[in-house]
Amino acid sequence: MTPADVADAIVSAVRDVVADGAIDVAIPATVPVRRPRNPEHGDYASAAALELARAARRPAREVADLLAARLCRGSGIAEVEVADPGFLNIRLAPAALGELARVIVREGDAYGRAGGHWGVQVDAVLAAGSGERSPLALARRAVVADALARLLAAAGFDVVPAPPAGPVAVAALADLAGIVGSEAARYLLVRSPLDVPLDLDLGVAARQIPENPAFDVRYAHAEACRLLRNAAQLGIPAARGGATAPEAAAVLEAVEVALLSHPREGDLLRALGELPGVVTSTATLRAPHRLARYLEELAGAYHRFYDACRVLPQGDEEPTPLTGARLLLVEATRVVLANGLRMLGVSAPQRM
Repeated sequence: MTPADVADAIVSAVRDVVADGAIDVAIPATVPVRRPRNPEHGDYASAAALELARAARRPAREVADLLAARLCRGSGIAEVEVADPGFLNIRLAPAALGELARVIVREGDAYGRAGGHWGVQVDAVLAAGSGERSPLALARRAVVADALARLLAAAGFDVVPAPPAGPVAVAALADLAGIVGSEAARYLLVRSPLDVPLDLDLGVAARQIPENPAFDVRYAHAEACRLLRNAAQLGIPAARGGATAPEAAAVLEAVEVALLSHPREGDLLRALGELPGVVTSTATLRAPHRLARYLEELAGAYHRFYDACRVLPQGDEEPTPLTGARLLLVEATRVVLANGLRMLGVSAPQRM
């Protein structure tokens, strides 16, 4: 289940309790769903009951209990815990959480893109704002305007694209690229808010180390590609994002996603599910740095999964159903990293 699926399940539960006469409120089109900071609190959390309680003039805890009882009847939801003053902490069944990896791989390049804003025109240059006029600041604004145009289009807005950067901005960007590389330069300029002074540690930015976010995010993508290449060399079939051939579809549907039950697998799955919401909020707030910071968090989750969960068999070991499930998770991670980087105008390398 995706976060959107969980939100739909909560709306359905609201509809049921209203139909039963338990509360009298308008049925919301959607409700907020987020990932808890502490995984022990479940896979997803929602404050929907707090909003509904105000409209119903009922205690939030009471409304939350009504929703929890309904949600527990739904498929894919293993447990719902109500926490004061009325939060819903939702834990998914392993198969429902693992199914997210299959959804991501099935959608491929389309995963994370949204609709709902068609006809709303946004000028990417105006959205990027104005401010400091130093050469590097002009380069930064040009890169941010380009990233915003890509993000707004992905979120379904009708975008007036940014014109080509001026010669001063182009020269400043080239100077920075000469030190850290062209892709790293773009990434580093877009990863912080425009209203925050740019603070680049060029000594870190020029090195291929985990402390360099421009390297770390792209390296996570390259590492996922390396694992998938190694699987192919071992003759292990792995689902690929957006593949439509019957053989590829059969591989995808055969994966036993319920086997993805390790805590680090769960952390990674929950992080992967955030991309559509991050794209929407990033575009709405005109804040592409939010997407960059999300990708950094995702890369960290992938590295922790890789360190804790062996993906490929070693020596004379035979591949198991868990091998296929973990390869699916690797491919889902590759898809999300590639899609996110593309929206920022940064390449996703297959080798580094």
